Amino acid sequence: MGTLNPLCVLPYDEVLYPKDQRAYIARPMKSILFIALVVVLTGAAVVSGRVQLSGFEVRPEGADFIVTWSTDLEEDVREFEIQRRTPSSNDQFVKVHGIPGHGPQKAYAFRDTQVFKSGSDKLDYRLEVVYTNGIREVLRSQSLNYTSTATRRTWGSLKAMFQ
Repeated sequence: MGTLNPLCVLPYDEVLYPKDQRAYIARPMKSILFIALVVVLTGAAVVSGRVQLSGFEVRPEGADFIVTWSTDLEEDVREFEIQRRTPSSNDQFVKVHGIPGHGPQKAYAFRDTQVFKSGSDKLDYRLEVVYTNGIREVLRSQSLNYTSTATRRTWGSLKAMFQ
């Protein structure tokens, strides 16, 4: 029998798996890891809900604005957020109101009565959905030009003075 040479020690994995067999083991492991990564990354998109709008409208009514929308499909919806952007909000969308989702084929409406406080003549409204897992999605937006009620009243008073 031969004797072991203490200076010639093989690494642990070479003792268990010779070099020609390690390549066959490593390739499937890399493939399995890649597939698992793809499933995890695409699974995040599949987990979030879905919303399909059938209508969205913002219209002025007196000094207020009415935001209405309806859906054909709602899956995993926590709430809808109505957001408004004006120059006085530093051109950032600000949440104005939230309405919990109550199922497809229902109409939603919100009356924004706080617009008169803005001295702006341009408004942007945006509808955003918040899903139950916290993911947010912008569904639709609409821009409007208007004259604030204070400006309308002042202009009307000036016009009346010169008639």
